This record gives sequence, C-alpha cells and structure tokens, in this order.
Amino acid sequence: MDVQECYIQNKSVKLLIVDDNPINQKFLYYSLKRHYELETADNGLEALTAVETANFDVVLMDLSMPVMDGFEATCRIRKSENVRNKNIKIIFVTTNDFEQDKIRCLENGGDDYLTKPVSVEQLLSTIDYHLGQKV
Repeated sequence: MDVQECYIQNKSVKLLIVDDNPINQKFLYYSLKRHYELETADNGLEALTAVETANFDVVLMDLSMPVMDGFEATCRIRKSENVRNKNIKIIFVTTNDFEQDKIRCLENGGDDYLTKPVSVEQLLSTIDYHLGQKV
C-alpha cells in the first residue's frame, strides 16, 4: 500500500498553496491534488485576495516572497474583518530554518511551521492533524 493511501482523501477540504517558486508550487500541488481541492497564489497579496473571495480550510504559506511575504499576509488574514479568516489553518512551508522566524510566524497567527524540503507524508500528516482528521 502506498503511504499516501493511508491519508484521508477529502476533496471537500480546500487548500490554498502560496509560493512564488513555480517548482515548489508544482511539487505541493501535484503531491496533494489526490487528497484535497487546491488553488494557488504566487505571493501574499494574491493569498489575501483568495481568502477574501473563497472559503479555505488550510493555507500552505511560504515565508519569503516578493510583493508581500508570508508573515505579512498571515498577519493581515488574522486581522481581517472576515470571521472565517481567523479560523483558517495556516501552515508555513519554507526554506527558512531559523528559530526566530518560526517563533515569529507562530506567535503572529501561523498554526505550524515546516522546513523545506518536506516529505509528502509529513505534509499530509500535518494537514490532517490541524484539520482534526487523525487517521
């Protein structure tokens, strides 16, 4: 049995992948498309627009991006007047492996922090954990 088959396939769960690197974005997209409904954004500003116009359960957020970084986008999502944005699970998926960045992200609205390269199994497990879908 493929390890990915152990995880819940729940197309009713909607994820937003926010990453400016096309290779990272494609890796996340193709790794998760069997399991969730997905949309993508290339930077934090696009992410803000997306969460204001659609309902997402989880945002996979890169930290370092042009236009608006993931930290600023997360702060704005959490301060939004839209109540549902306060409950979106935001999981940082970033190359920044600095403890101070992790602490800053979690203290200001992030729910988790994963460092790239991340395995598909780790992604699925983390998403399921935050959605309360333990398998």
